[in-house]
Amino acid sequence: MKHRSITLAIALLIPGALGSPQQKHKDDRPKESEHVAGPHGLEGWTLNSLLPDDTSQERYPFTLVIAENGKVLRKINGSAFIWHWIFWNEGREVAYESGPLHFGMQCELYDLKTGRVLESVDCWRGIPDNAPGWLVALEKH
Repeated sequence: MKHRSITLAIALLIPGALGSPQQKHKDDRPKESEHVAGPHGLEGWTLNSLLPDDTSQERYPFTLVIAENGKVLRKINGSAFIWHWIFWNEGREVAYESGPLHFGMQCELYDLKTGRVLESVDCWRGIPDNAPGWLVALEKH
């Protein structure tokens, strides 16, 4: 009788101690988006992950992966998410929009060889009239 009381106390005090029929196995591993072919054997895709503590099971693009002939060259992490991206300058660069779920967006031009951001533009409220070509192309994508 004493053991049954202890088991009941544990089950009531520690959620999931005995397992719950409502518990579902949550696959937290990132999922790859569709791969996009680029010039010279390049391809890119995003790694889409669940938000921590979010029960919606919706995945968001946290990381952009660029590969050449099947070998990963770069993994670019967004400033929260990578929303849109394109290959630019014959595949030597990548342009992407990065930002949180709400209230902010940064557009960046990234050099694949050096791993550096070449240009960065606040594009939350649109792009300037004299926007560089990479930014115009990204916004049309």
